[in-house]
Amino acid sequence: MTSVTVVLLDDDALLLKALQRTIIRTFPNTIVLVANELDEFWQLLQDNPDVDLVISDYLMPHMNGLDVLELCVARYPYPVRALLTGDMTNTTIMRQPNLVHAYLSKPFSGADITNLLNNVAELKSLPFEKHVRRQLGAMMSFPVCPIFLQKLQIVLSSDDYNLHQITTIVSQEPVITAKLLQIANSAYLGFQRQTSSIDEAVSRIGSTMLLAIVTSLAMSQAVGNVLPTRVHERQLEIASNYAGCVKTFAEHAGFNRKNQELLFSVAILSFVGKVILLCGDQSLAQSYDEGINTDDLAHYQSVSAYVMKLWGYDSRICTLLMSCNDLNGIKEAKLNEINQLLYIVRKILFSACSVDNLQVLLTDKNVDINLTQALASFDWKTYLISY
Repeated sequence: MTSVTVVLLDDDALLLKALQRTIIRTFPNTIVLVANELDEFWQLLQDNPDVDLVISDYLMPHMNGLDVLELCVARYPYPVRALLTGDMTNTTIMRQPNLVHAYLSKPFSGADITNLLNNVAELKSLPFEKHVRRQLGAMMSFPVCPIFLQKLQIVLSSDDYNLHQITTIVSQEPVITAKLLQIANSAYLGFQRQTSSIDEAVSRIGSTMLLAIVTSLAMSQAVGNVLPTRVHERQLEIASNYAGCVKTFAEHAGFNRKNQELLFSVAILSFVGKVILLCGDQSLAQSYDEGINTDDLAHYQSVSAYVMKLWGYDSRICTLLMSCNDLNGIKEAKLNEINQLLYIVRKILFSACSVDNLQVLLTDKNVDINLTQALASFDWKTYLISY
């Protein structure tokens, strides 16, 4: 695992040492710096510009943890920001703008620390330039991963989960359940017969695509009070069309089902970054509402990758989100072939590139002949909606 540097702030010396020991025991190569006073905390951040993670306790004598993290946004936006709290009822009511990337509830467990440190280490391994990471860290318009989605991730990551466990979690969110059924019965997934129940939808969609779809729906729900409904619903429609096209084209090109599902997930999760940027710029959201295309939003794929990694997503998904506009952007051959398929679909759907011109480019760049032939024989008309 990539080594990371962590700064801990807590006025409780015993808890501070316990957290430090847990982190070092779990990740021996982690550098853990501790402070039980604010002045010492700021000095540690000043002296260690490459800190990857800041964990602050919530209740402290002179300043609460949210105030500390708010100052971190302005002064040191690079590190991931986590809040240690024993009362989630207060802190899960998010401030606007948002300040916290992750919560650690008291009493914390080794698994909680493991998940957080893994995400921070893998985020550090992604090809973000430092100035981009600082820009992303300073953004405060995206929500913390919803609790029900965290539960779903935990269940799906286990080796012995069953259908009932999944449907129980998803069914706790009636709006998401209804929209999931709607997507299951849409042309985007291409099922031949009607999906009549949430159990059937979960069974037919599969775990990889289910998690991506539920995540995109959770994001829609989270921004419901910020963006006009028609704006984020339109973005979800565009992402669903893109995902459906990617999956169908991958099947046409001979990709196996596992890679089809991976491609679908990357495509639909690209929606996340665009919506976050629209939330952070209301004038841009208004422009979109008036019919102006927003697919050229700067860095929205990087925003998607950043947030999805903080939410614990597979690093392959995050890498593909960051590389899909670069035809040969990934060194690993198998993953780069998947990336090339994403590049092709994006060029057709979002850049109005003709099949003939794209074929010339692919041939010139020595892309696999199977992809080039699949490009020419695929029926693109179904997916060429107005953007």
